[in-house]
Amino acid sequence: MPADVWNTQLDEDGRVVFPPRRGRLYLRLTAFGLLMLASAATNLDHLRTDGISGTIGVLRLTALAAFIYGTGLTLWQLIANRPVVTIDADGVTRGRSLAWSGIAQIDEPTGFTGARTIQVRPVDRRTRPLRISLDNVEELDAFAHWLRSVQTRYTN
Repeated sequence: MPADVWNTQLDEDGRVVFPPRRGRLYLRLTAFGLLMLASAATNLDHLRTDGISGTIGVLRLTALAAFIYGTGLTLWQLIANRPVVTIDADGVTRGRSLAWSGIAQIDEPTGFTGARTIQVRPVDRRTRPLRISLDNVEELDAFAHWLRSVQTRYTN
């Protein structure tokens, strides 16, 4: 059970670090890369035949831009090995930190299969929630439950 492993690591090291799951990122990079290449090829073909105008043309270019963004972001995540999620006595960190006392709620995982996330909602509603995804934690249901228990441990 992962919660036991996470508790042991928290007790021994004072923190639990969840780096990006590289296998998942490589899979995403491959998918986005193939989609980007296919989109670029069809856009070039339509550009040569002067068929890039109109709504369909705009949609093709928008799709290409999205695939370029997804490929670039995933490549950056692999190179930089980010984002890293860290749980310690101070709170939850994913790029920025939320102290345990500043966390109002830890949501259940939501989203489509393969794209599920947990939102860690701050007490201050002007602050954006932290989102923890399958990119860092494979078992989000167990993680959400464990995270709530850690919050109780450090706020009581």
